[in-house]
Amino acid sequence: MKFVSKRLIFASIAAILVEFGFPVLSGVAQAAPPPGFQQTMVRLDRMAALTATGGTVCATPSVASTEASVDVKMPNQPTGTNFTVNATAANWTVTTTNLPLVPVPSGSPATYTLTAATAWPGIGTATSVSGHDVIFPSGDLTVGTPYCFNFSDTSTLTTGSAGYINVSGSITTLDSGSAVINESEYATSVITNDQITVTAVVPPNFQFSLDGNADTFTTDLSPTSVVSTGGRLASVITNAKGGWIMWAKDSQAGLYSTAANYTIATTGAVDGAPSTLTANGATEGYVMDVVQTVDAAGGCVVAEDPEYYGNDTTGGSPTNNKGGTLDKTNFQPIASCTGTSPATSNGDTIEMIERAIIAGGTPAGSDYSDIITVVGAGNF
Repeated sequence: MKFVSKRLIFASIAAILVEFGFPVLSGVAQAAPPPGFQQTMVRLDRMAALTATGGTVCATPSVASTEASVDVKMPNQPTGTNFTVNATAANWTVTTTNLPLVPVPSGSPATYTLTAATAWPGIGTATSVSGHDVIFPSGDLTVGTPYCFNFSDTSTLTTGSAGYINVSGSITTLDSGSAVINESEYATSVITNDQITVTAVVPPNFQFSLDGNADTFTTDLSPTSVVSTGGRLASVITNAKGGWIMWAKDSQAGLYSTAANYTIATTGAVDGAPSTLTANGATEGYVMDVVQTVDAAGGCVVAEDPEYYGNDTTGGSPTNNKGGTLDKTNFQPIASCTGTSPATSNGDTIEMIERAIIAGGTPAGSDYSDIITVVGAGNF
């Protein structure tokens, strides 16, 4: 009698399980999830909160079929201010240029190697938008090939509020009958500020140099011709936005001989025009000529000061008998470099050449000399 009762109890339990559809005992099959992509990636152009953004969608198919569309579910925050998805499909334009490198797996266990993505075939402006789902057209995809496309940041997607470090969405490919081919989720984040402000200081820079400190006349001075020195170069490099200027000041306004106790005085006056030395056997003269040799490309434009612009051209040939009056009282501008800001200089050079003529009665002496101080400054 006890044995019969146990059989009845087991039978009753089995009947209850079948009645409530217990899957193991009833044999009811569960629907298999759609195959996932080998990999997916959605890179937003901006991750800062409440910011309009475009993005890049990438996916690598895992099963073969004929794709007709791709559904990109934009990120969906559970609380706070959600992502805003523009409902106008025509705004969701796409491009397939400047696609990123994507990591592609191979082997087992998988080794990921950065590989150039392939432009998503058949991709085009979205055909529909429903909630956070944006549907784009798609061509047929090849298993194992990483595909990408970019969507516009103009009137499409706006990020949600900050503080969500795991906001999810999904990518789904469908055939012409809307059957799912591949489907996978992705995740992204929203932060307060996604930009780094880089600051730097470029200090003022002024490099001035002379290529030497001695400048000798090439031959003995003569009453029958103008004689010139070999010349000295002055160079400037500066980041001054207003360019640079150069000045000169003479020690005695002439060539002085201690032995003869005599000065071959500078010619003319500082009046904005060069003086001309004349070889007539009776007139002495001493001037400085400034010649532009290098005007570095870009930045400011070099110009000799009119007073010292003696090496002009007459009849197509340079003249070598002109120059500016040397001043022993005040620094006189001899050259400058100016232009539209930033009028900087990457290596301008001028040459300073002294010229002299003597009279037949100029006292002899082997110690005629002069000291010219040359300085420069940048206009910061």
